Amino acid sequence: MEQVHDDEILAILGHELGHWKMGHTVKNFVITQLYSGALFYIFSLCYNSNDLYRAFGFNDVDRPIPTIMALLLFLGTIWAPISKVIGFAMTLFSRKCEYEADEFALNLGMSKKLQSGLCKIHLENLGAMCPDPLYSTYHYSHPPLVERLSAMMKLDKKSK
Repeated sequence: MEQVHDDEILAILGHELGHWKMGHTVKNFVITQLYSGALFYIFSLCYNSNDLYRAFGFNDVDRPIPTIMALLLFLGTIWAPISKVIGFAMTLFSRKCEYEADEFALNLGMSKKLQSGLCKIHLENLGAMCPDPLYSTYHYSHPPLVERLSAMMKLDKKSK
């Protein structure tokens, strides 16, 4: 708060209001609920699978497997690849939402202040300026600062 001026804070709030106005928060909530529902539904289908447990050395059929162990085996084997794919899709969706919220702030006339505010926050948080594009695409829910600034500058030119 001390590094950013009031008008830059307003621009950042404009960006955050863009998330709300475009329904990003509700969409993320719905997707998270569907993800959790799918996870537990598929787990319920695998819960009674003795073959899964035997594959990991639980050979005593008469002795029940603790639910936590069953869940850990399920998450570590069956659900892990599904989780990676869905996680990547969610990262791409999150990045798309960030660009949309940036554009919302730009349409409010706050582009320059948003850009300067994001630069100051980024420097304060010691964020990577130019991370590897493939790494950042997979791991970063927000686009790198350089990409966001470039996109905002292109939108600024189009709007003029």
